[in-house]
Amino acid sequence: MFSAVKKNWFLVGLAALLPLALFLASSRPPLWFVNIAQSVPTSICTATILFLMSVTLNSRRLFDSLRKPLPVLTACGVNQIVIPVLCLPLLALQKSADLKVGLLIAASVPCTMAAASVWTRRAAGNDAVSLLVTLITNGLCFLITPLWLLVGSTWFGTADASGSLQFGSMVWRLLLAALLPAFIGQMVRLSRPVETFVDVNKPVFSNIAQAIILMLVFVSAFRGGVQFEATGMAGNLRHMEFATVWICCIVLHLVAMCVAWQVTGLAGFAEEDRRACVFAGSQKTLPIGILVSQATGLPFSILPMLMYHMSQLFIDTWIADRLKSRATHIDL
Repeated sequence: MFSAVKKNWFLVGLAALLPLALFLASSRPPLWFVNIAQSVPTSICTATILFLMSVTLNSRRLFDSLRKPLPVLTACGVNQIVIPVLCLPLLALQKSADLKVGLLIAASVPCTMAAASVWTRRAAGNDAVSLLVTLITNGLCFLITPLWLLVGSTWFGTADASGSLQFGSMVWRLLLAALLPAFIGQMVRLSRPVETFVDVNKPVFSNIAQAIILMLVFVSAFRGGVQFEATGMAGNLRHMEFATVWICCIVLHLVAMCVAWQVTGLAGFAEEDRRACVFAGSQKTLPIGILVSQATGLPFSILPMLMYHMSQLFIDTWIADRLKSRATHIDL
């Protein structure tokens, strides 16, 4: 049992920390604990994860992905076009205006800033592709996300939340939290001693990145739980509405993974590029989703983003391990 826990420590951590965070949020935690959780610098943590992923990424692979951009463009298309399009008919199943907007927000925000590369690497995929997808989708999200929210309000009856984003400040925050640390990581790697050190200790760097992600998951779940209790959502939300939107989040994620896998297979992409497209094409970022949902002024709209994020963590951990086993089998 110890060896199984050691091998799957990240999944065990998720299974323990998520319910713990929600339990603590609902049990009237002391003010000092709430203040600590609220003060965790999520942008700095995200930047640290992206630096760790970038500094261990072979620059030649990054340039190869730029020279052969089809896997990157495919994953971007699935993430920013296919998932929102699939989401539109599911809006009719949501009875609450908040949940309609929230589901569309979850579908239209960009790829995760760090987790896509972590899971791609866990699956023995091409993490250069996932990193480029992260940078491109996050760089365009403050155009793409409001556009989809406008589509929802114009033709699908959602509340109008398309004008809720402060473009300048969010783009600057994105530059500091995502693009800059990835660039610095690659610049640091130009030093031969540093390159040798990180290549030898690559698993250590990946484990540190996953540990920071676990901390962010705990903090995000705790913050969401506190808001959930403070706004009285627990007493107002019907179980069927809650279950329906969560099932929709899981369906969107799984269908996106299947679309990415099938399209890249038909296109004849390399196996490691296919694995990268599966994760980068289907994952959605929690921090931007929370920022957008809070900007709408609709308290329930945060729920689908939390559901999507929590679901993808468990689903993708299992799928990454299956794909890694497949890769090992192919290599043999």
